[in-house]
Amino acid sequence: MIRVSDHLAAELSDLNTEQLAAVLHDGDAVLSAGPGSGKTRTLVARAAYLLEADLSIFRGLACLTYTNAAADEIVRRVSAIGAHAGRRLACSTVHAFCRNEILIAYSGLTGSQPPSAGSVMGESGQRKLLQWCFDELGIADLDPKYRTATSNRIRRAIACKEDLATFDQREVAAAHLYEAELVNRDKTDFEAMVVEALRIVTTFPAVRDLLSAKFPHLLVDEYQDMGGVLHQLVVTLHDIAGISVFAVGDGDQSVFGFSGADPRYLNELREREDFTDFPLTTNYRSGQDIIAAAEAALGIARGRKAREGAPPGNLEITGVEGGLDEHANAAVEIVAGAINAGVKYERVAILYPARGQVLDRLLAALDASKIPFLHERDTRLPPGSVSNFVQHCASRTIANMRIRESQAEVVAELTRSTHAPRTMDLAYRLERLRRDSEMSPPSTRLTLARTLQATLDPPDVGYDPEGSATDWLDRLVTNLELDVIASRHPDEDNSAAIDTLCRVVEEDELCLIDIARFAVVAGKVVLTTYHSAKGREFHTVVLPGLLKGIVPMQVKSAGGWRHPSPKEMEEPRRSLYVAITRAEHDVQLIVGPGYFTPYGRWISDGPSPFVIDMAATLQKNTG
Repeated sequence: MIRVSDHLAAELSDLNTEQLAAVLHDGDAVLSAGPGSGKTRTLVARAAYLLEADLSIFRGLACLTYTNAAADEIVRRVSAIGAHAGRRLACSTVHAFCRNEILIAYSGLTGSQPPSAGSVMGESGQRKLLQWCFDELGIADLDPKYRTATSNRIRRAIACKEDLATFDQREVAAAHLYEAELVNRDKTDFEAMVVEALRIVTTFPAVRDLLSAKFPHLLVDEYQDMGGVLHQLVVTLHDIAGISVFAVGDGDQSVFGFSGADPRYLNELREREDFTDFPLTTNYRSGQDIIAAAEAALGIARGRKAREGAPPGNLEITGVEGGLDEHANAAVEIVAGAINAGVKYERVAILYPARGQVLDRLLAALDASKIPFLHERDTRLPPGSVSNFVQHCASRTIANMRIRESQAEVVAELTRSTHAPRTMDLAYRLERLRRDSEMSPPSTRLTLARTLQATLDPPDVGYDPEGSATDWLDRLVTNLELDVIASRHPDEDNSAAIDTLCRVVEEDELCLIDIARFAVVAGKVVLTTYHSAKGREFHTVVLPGLLKGIVPMQVKSAGGWRHPSPKEMEEPRRSLYVAITRAEHDVQLIVGPGYFTPYGRWISDGPSPFVIDMAATLQKNTG
């Protein structure tokens, strides 16, 4: 009998039968985890179990995630269970893993040039280079702002030797030119790093052997969103290097097809004889009526069930008589009603399918209503992990001030409601940033945490949340060496982040709240896309603009615009499925007779066909 710590034993005892079987499985596995099924908890328990009961102290495991936030959450929860991971747990995004654990770690062995400071292009750099490629090829009718995702998808298909016949051949030529120009300019980007990592693992047996020795286990979260190149990398590490794979995902939540994600890669693993599929069928978040409606929108009855004793949930369809202005006004009224009923602002979300008229009307209506809200795509701050770290530091500073100024009995509530990261979580992020910038690590992570605490909550300094953030930012940059980190970091977005932050804070006279508002949602309704809501949960979800032609969107073709084919409707169905299943208690769908186009033409196609399917399901369920 394998002995585990009391903390881990307690965690394992709280798992259901399906989750526990997956955690303790001796072999390769796919965790087919539907919405609200506890997939992150299961993944964390699996990581902790392997670290504590399976691996020697000299070996570790790698965990690949879709976002840095997901990586941070997994590390935090593994630590909370009591597993002593340290550097044995390499948990990061796919791109960071390829960069740090393959390209940089084995550059001496492969003779390849690792990414240098500022050499990894971000989104703006990609657009500029793609524009240059379009100009070189005489492509004048395509805007890189809207074609970067397609370019990445083509590049993935090229790397995987897939058929390119369905793509615009001009864009295929631009993708080939883009790859060549990366080499000419001594640059790389996230896609190129994964492709290069695959080439190295495929070409160099010694690299495979060393990776296998260091990381006998590989855990991959959100597998359905990772794409073909990562799938080939995982299969190579499994089949040739002998690394055990634990893949977590849900094909029904694959919503990034525009960038090359495809649920078929996850399904390929599920169908392999050497992998065991562990489906998680219980939804601990939503009520049964919400689950049934979501599956109706999906067009597939998966038969997932709510937890025993869960209320059915509330799903309502609100009809308006006019266009999108009335949709926005109705959404605001629903939000106001939820707030008046006692739902916290941050527990309410208005979700929209994409930028365009629905968002424009919502922004106008919310501004007029004076309801505090956070539009997550609206930011003046620079992109990149350094800027994101500063935003979370501002969030923690404000939380510390609120806690210090509050009575003891409300401290716990303030800590919970601010959504600010813990100081130790920030220390982990800072440690990772220093490592990525090849700076010498401190003696312990605790040393970083103490420096952070002294910087964010100094006893002799009083910060005004609504006053200038200049002094706070100067102190943060100096104490944490953020300017050095930024200058040495390989990601181009990070190179100028501190200079840009300092300039924006001074020119726009930003205060701490301005910096933190993109990391803190306490006291604000969330306004974001279906895609960005993925992995989150809210009490109430409001979905305006559910009209045919908008959900799903019309497809541009040679003859103009047309409604999508059944195949083209699969991903929009999955996107709406994701949006609905964010709700714990209340889903509000807004429909109407039609909408005006930006050119003033009235489209009277009526409600989204997905809502019609849901209405039929609800009617059937209620008899």
